[in-house]
Amino acid sequence: MDLPIKELNKILDLATNVLITGPSSPNLDVLGSAMAWQIFLSGQKKKVDLCFAGDILEYNFLPKDIDILKTLGNLNKFKIILDISQTKVKQFSYDISGDQLLIDIVPDNGVFNSQDVKTDRGEYKYDLIIVLGADSLESLGSIFFENRHFFHSKPILNIDTSVLNENYGQLNIIEPSVTSIAEVSHQILQANINQEIATCLLAGMILATNSFQSPKVTPDSLNLASQLLIKGAQREKIIEGLYRTKDIGTLKSWGKVLSRLKKQGSVISSFINYDELNNLPKDFADMMRDLILATPGAQVAIIFYQLEIYSTEVWVYSISNINALDLIKDMGASGSRHLAKVTINKDIEASTEQIINNISQKLQIINGA
Repeated sequence: MDLPIKELNKILDLATNVLITGPSSPNLDVLGSAMAWQIFLSGQKKKVDLCFAGDILEYNFLPKDIDILKTLGNLNKFKIILDISQTKVKQFSYDISGDQLLIDIVPDNGVFNSQDVKTDRGEYKYDLIIVLGADSLESLGSIFFENRHFFHSKPILNIDTSVLNENYGQLNIIEPSVTSIAEVSHQILQANINQEIATCLLAGMILATNSFQSPKVTPDSLNLASQLLIKGAQREKIIEGLYRTKDIGTLKSWGKVLSRLKKQGSVISSFINYDELNNLPKDFADMMRDLILATPGAQVAIIFYQLEIYSTEVWVYSISNINALDLIKDMGASGSRHLAKVTINKDIEASTEQIINNISQKLQIINGA
């Protein structure tokens, strides 16, 4: 992995207030890597915030003292600037009356005029944005859509493993050959890894590789994992939290999904009934990802859920370099490259046939078949 270390160090050295973000509803690879970066940068005396839109799963092996924001809120201050070069201020006060802020300024031997006052939006709170695992800014969800000017105004360090990445950063580190964001992060942070960072990164690698069963795993990946274990990564705690804490209800729901599983080419699919929706495991997306990794030849998994007789919600999951959103974007879908959703105005049988045929054709083109 040939990283632009000189450019990377320069952009990090210049930053004092850093925002770390990534795709809406981030998976463990992104979340663990983000926390590893937060710990590292905080150790460098920088102020760091993590912010992700969507659902954030909790894991008992990740640090408990790291807060994750769901919205950026006020990114800057609105300034009212008064020129006092000719007339000084004797007294200042303010009051709120209804929907108005009233500011009273008493001049000292002079008069203030309207031309003495100007306004400014002020500097943004952050001077660097680190985006992990997002092939486009749009995949950040509401965090980007509500703050477009901010994302287009500040330098972005873009770290990803997808060849579909749009290279929207001032510095783009895109490594398609590695297993995970955690693996890229390790190469950058390796000189500063403690037990917490090691655990965060190993967790990301375990999830991204389905416990190192992915064909993308290389001897270098396994060597990296062993280095994290030497640093104190809590492997048993990660395995316990990921795979051994499913209750009976969760296992039954997952069993129903598996019992209905079908495979057509590189697409696997299943469906859930109305009364099963609330019993799905919180980490259902991660389990679907593991299912794709564990199914030979699978690139996409689809779940069908019938809302009404002629209305079916479709969830499309993907891994590697297949963009789930691109596969069904022409149908009005929303989501990210790993999970996209769309509603089809047909019953579940007709929706299943339409979606699977449509996606299968697109995958054949992508795969050059």
